[in-house]
Amino acid sequence: MAKQTEKQRDFDVAVIEMRKELARKVAAHAQSLGENPTPIPGLALFRRTEPTACFLAAYEPSLSVFVQGRKRITLGGIDCLCDASSFLLSSIDVPAESQILEASEKVPLLVMFLRLDMPTVREVLSRDDLPGPETSAQGTGLAVGVTTVGLLSACSRLIELLETPEDIPFVSHLIQREIVYRILRTPQGERLRAIATTGDLSYRTARAIAWLRANYAK
Repeated sequence: MAKQTEKQRDFDVAVIEMRKELARKVAAHAQSLGENPTPIPGLALFRRTEPTACFLAAYEPSLSVFVQGRKRITLGGIDCLCDASSFLLSSIDVPAESQILEASEKVPLLVMFLRLDMPTVREVLSRDDLPGPETSAQGTGLAVGVTTVGLLSACSRLIELLETPEDIPFVSHLIQREIVYRILRTPQGERLRAIATTGDLSYRTARAIAWLRANYAK
């Protein structure tokens, strides 16, 4: 029991250090307030320095890794609280209420945002040797999970590519495939698995939402 407790303690310390390291990397490349686009397809870094009132926001299929600050997203009366230990998975295009709860000049809200490429998700899912998630999770188009060592490591390596832009065309896709795999290995990955499966109810719902967004003016 003592050895198991010590092992868990070492694991917790490693996760905390990896979160801090990822926060430093995001901060270094997110110098401007708001969205900071990057040369990596689908990747953007966000910096906010003050709390906000509730505002409406649209979430597309994406992964948001929160490395600093605190935010609340509300969908269908359900609150999703995100802090430095959280990732937010949006599996469909969905409108939601958003509010920044904790952010300041000294400790800004920092987020790594990665738009998910659904063909890549389906490519990973097509592998026969893909392990299933540890547990299943049902819910809305938004799901909050706790960042893992594997996910943090992959995200850190993706941001490191910004230091060597010549490597981006060859390496970024490989790392993004790994990120998809790491998500699918979490309980929240079931939402991503469902939306990527043709014929699933969530898939049909997503198509309906996409049509409504495209034809909203009509």
